[in-house]
Amino acid sequence: MGHPIALLLRLLLFIPLIYAANATVSVYDDSDKYKYYGCYNETTQVPGSAETRALGGGIDESLPGEMTVPKCLAYCGNGATEYRYAGLEWSRECWCAQTLSGIAEKLDDSACNYPCEGDNTTACGGSLKLTVYRVSSASGLSISSFLSLLTIGLVTIMVW
Repeated sequence: MGHPIALLLRLLLFIPLIYAANATVSVYDDSDKYKYYGCYNETTQVPGSAETRALGGGIDESLPGEMTVPKCLAYCGNGATEYRYAGLEWSRECWCAQTLSGIAEKLDDSACNYPCEGDNTTACGGSLKLTVYRVSSASGLSISSFLSLLTIGLVTIMVW
């Protein structure tokens, strides 16, 4: 029949997924540096993607039970490198990158319906979906971020 504790653990792992699918969440919009960019699909399972991430080549962290949008934006924007994009996935993961994959597709905002584990009123992506924020043009990029973009060839300087 199965061990009762194992059954209980399985049930407890399933409850957050039921709750997340039925949650009503809002988009965070209280950052001077980052602005909401949209809900995007994760690209690891897109044919031809070579399992690369929508926000690949940067840094990431997972904060089970603690993730919030402000924590993710601070993680992506306050380090040695200021990343242009910040994305939240699975209620607890934060992904930072200089670029958003060209094969990532913008989805309806309602597709990113998982609440942040550290703030259940705010959207933190979904199952293979990212709530994406981008550095706003008003805040600009720091010199170090500009140089990072220049180094990887995403910025071209034209001198006449």
